[in-house]
Amino acid sequence: MENELKPIKQKKHFLYNLFNPQGNGKGVEKLPEGPDNISKCFKLLGRNISNMFYLNLLFIFGNFPIFFGLLGFYFMESTTAASSSLFGPVSGAVAFNASPVTAALFGVHGAQVATNVPSSTSYLFWLLTLLVIFTFGFVNVGCAYIMRAIVKGQHFSLFSDFFSAIKRNLKQGFFMGIVDAILIAACVYAMAFYYMVGSQLFLVSIIMMCFYVMMRYYFYIMLITFDLSIWKIIKNSLIFTLLGFKRNILAFIGGLLMIFIEYMVLNIFMPLGIIFPFVLFFSVPMFFGTFAAYPKVKEIMIDPQLQ
Repeated sequence: MENELKPIKQKKHFLYNLFNPQGNGKGVEKLPEGPDNISKCFKLLGRNISNMFYLNLLFIFGNFPIFFGLLGFYFMESTTAASSSLFGPVSGAVAFNASPVTAALFGVHGAQVATNVPSSTSYLFWLLTLLVIFTFGFVNVGCAYIMRAIVKGQHFSLFSDFFSAIKRNLKQGFFMGIVDAILIAACVYAMAFYYMVGSQLFLVSIIMMCFYVMMRYYFYIMLITFDLSIWKIIKNSLIFTLLGFKRNILAFIGGLLMIFIEYMVLNIFMPLGIIFPFVLFFSVPMFFGTFAAYPKVKEIMIDPQLQ
């Protein structure tokens, strides 16, 4: 009796590809040459969905100071506050001239409701959240390198190449991240300010924010590809945003779709909505942006040098 024992293949842990220093096999399978259209975009996305998950985790935990901000909300204190904006004037009228009329008004406008206010611990954690401006650039550099490799169909080692890209662009990635974070904060502040004051400039601030998001598609791609100053990267990104406007709009719509999905999931089943940002929420819009940006950069800045 001759029985051949087949070798048992041990199933690898799902985090194996993330920490495997030997890379992810043969890399991304090359798609047939053709236009970089929507069909090719989703084929690449489907073939790299696991890489998107790992990269999403690297983006979140690489920007670990954001968790300080969440802890700040946890340490908020419960208190009560007036439900009516007229509480102050009415309570002053009662103190100055108590009468049945002022008492009746106080009964209407003096109601209290439970609310949460920041504690000193909350402010401390929110202050620590500002440290994210020092990690933001590094994480975006690493993500941009992996996304470029996916779009180009190159071999890559997710964990190793992520940190190698950061190491090679340490100084510029650091300063680019600070500039990027400040500009994002400025755009968000402008939107919030003009919305609160009811200004017509609110619409202008939204358009500026959308345009800046599309500019960001090119920031880190050019940083890891060329030896350019930060000023030239920003200037070139502005030009590329106009030149590739059609592609950028489609990528932007893809990002909005992810926000819409998160919003719907939160409303339908909140626990799943809390988990979703840890899965694909950040990496998929980054992929859309890279797929839109890199072919245009290659066409205008890389191909002419190779001819």
